[in-house]
Amino acid sequence: MSGNRLIATAKANTNIALIKYWGKRDEKLFLPMNSSLSITLDNFYTITTVEFKEELKEDKFILDRTHANTKEHMKISAFLDIIRKEAGMHLYANIKSENHVPTAAGFASSASGYAALAAATTKALGLTMPAKELSKIARRGSGSASRSIYGGFVE
Repeated sequence: MSGNRLIATAKANTNIALIKYWGKRDEKLFLPMNSSLSITLDNFYTITTVEFKEELKEDKFILDRTHANTKEHMKISAFLDIIRKEAGMHLYANIKSENHVPTAAGFASSASGYAALAAATTKALGLTMPAKELSKIARRGSGSASRSIYGGFVE
């Protein structure tokens, strides 16, 4: 594995649900009870870089230049575990994420955050997947992240 750079950066835009999905029919897979409709917002996004390194003993997560609290860190690591399992990879990662989404303004930054994290992580691990499969993975972090994989109007 030495010499291989397992690093990638991805950008994902947030979205606003015009029709919400109102609950989950499967908590583990974050499957919605019913369909939703959203519109992607061009000016609000998250940029995330993920780099897997042999020397790391745990994942490191920095959001907006600040180390994540324990709860956020655990959630991010659990999300990465899903993708690591898919890739058959057991390395830990440095994750740096910057939100360009107003805080507490009703624009769910978790949507763009998990979409960018899913895209950067899969790319860093060499997994090539169609948008539909990437959307399924992003949804495991945040239900609305599945819609942030796409642009425009999304059902």
